Amino acid sequence: MSGPQPLLRAQRRLTVLRYAVTGVGLLVLDMAVFFVLAKVFLVAPALAQLAARTAGAVAGFFGHKYFSFGNGGDARRGAAVPLRQAVQYGLVTAVTIGISPLVLLALLSLMDNLVVAKLGTEVVMVAFNYFCLSRVFR
Repeated sequence: MSGPQPLLRAQRRLTVLRYAVTGVGLLVLDMAVFFVLAKVFLVAPALAQLAARTAGAVAGFFGHKYFSFGNGGDARRGAAVPLRQAVQYGLVTAVTIGISPLVLLALLSLMDNLVVAKLGTEVVMVAFNYFCLSRVFR
């Protein structure tokens, strides 16, 4: 049976690839904003981190909406769709920021290696974020 299944799997793989490319771009943006603010403008690291995460979150909304998930919205619904998606994206972002320390602590309770626990946390958060955003940007 060669119905829509292979096509759906290929589309899903392409979406995951675009999600990964967007994620790498957001990481570069986050790091650039952070280090320019902290090293060039001598902004306190905590404030530089906040600014970098905020820049990444704003860019991430548009990157994931239009590139990762190819969802320009439904023009027939008007502005409500982008507003709804922006609110949902903001909620997903807030939840991931809130639960990521808990995931890190859970992994640290299982192992005594900060680097591995941090990397594991990022893997869990990327998967969780993909799952959530794939529903936000349907």
